[in-house]
Order: sequence, then structure tokens, then C-alpha cells
Amino acid sequence: MTNRFWHIWTIPLLLAIVSLSGLISALVGNDLWDVLSWLTLSISLLVIGRFWLWPQGNKKAVK
Repeated sequence: MTNRFWHIWTIPLLLAIVSLSGLISALVGNDLWDVLSWLTLSISLLVIGRFWLWPQGNKKAVK
């Protein structure tokens, strides 16, 4: 069961941690921290854009 759990939730948990670190770095400081927050928050947007533009799954049309 734990193997299946980690197989499903590894990437969402990593994205959540990266997003949280970006939000915290935006609150902590200026200059370099702002750049770090932009970079970390853009990772989630890039992943969303990738799967929105090129979705995975069955390519057959459902009738």
C-alpha cells in the first residue's frame, strides 16, 4: 500500500513543497528572495502548462 501511495503522491507533494518555499521566500525578503520566489512559483505553472498543452493518456476518441 505504501508503494502505491508514494507512486501517486510523490510529484504533487514535491510541487506543494516547492510552491510553499516560493511563497515563504516572497514573504521573507527582497531582491534575491524575490527572484527565488518567482523561480519556484513558476515551476508549478510550467508543469500545469505542460500537461494542459500536451496531455497524457489514451489518444483514442471515446464513442
